[in-house]
Amino acid sequence: MPIIRAIQKNDLEKIQEFTDFEIGQGYYSNSEIKSIFERSLKQGVMCSFLLVEGESICGIRFSFPHGNWQHGKGQALAAHLWPHPIQETAYFQSLFLSSKFQGDGWGGKLSQESLKALKKIGARGVVCHSWKESPNNSSTRYLQKLGFRHICEHPLYWKDVPYNCTRCHKPPCQCTAIEMYLELEKINNKELL
Repeated sequence: MPIIRAIQKNDLEKIQEFTDFEIGQGYYSNSEIKSIFERSLKQGVMCSFLLVEGESICGIRFSFPHGNWQHGKGQALAAHLWPHPIQETAYFQSLFLSSKFQGDGWGGKLSQESLKALKKIGARGVVCHSWKESPNNSSTRYLQKLGFRHICEHPLYWKDVPYNCTRCHKPPCQCTAIEMYLELEKINNKELL
């Protein structure tokens, strides 16, 4: 049975292997994975989580606390449309699950763990860039179930990321990001159990 746990420093090499396979070769470099680990930590609270089964990583949820990020993989942000300023807003960087664990609610469970951590350290909101072309629109649908709302769309959001997109199969990525926002203040702790 898989379990959800906070990312640890000794996970970084396996995280690199997982992201290369599940997201696309080179989406994250070794130095980016290390930076993700460091930026996921605030006030002694880790905000990024893994789904693991035995020694295998089956899913990731990278989340950056408020004050620990400036932008996502793409540069586009519509912060002027958010209810809270960037200094009070956390960021959901990436969520990916191996195909065996898709469709069983694990993405939502990983995200809820991050939301609990982010709320604990005082984030007022969370922004993310959902993958519009995800199979069956799963990226946007699961975020809406968590309470995220549509802000705007950014065509070609990942075009400057030099990796082989699993949909486009070669650079540059032609996919669209849907910017979404969740007001943490409107979610009570019982909803995050």
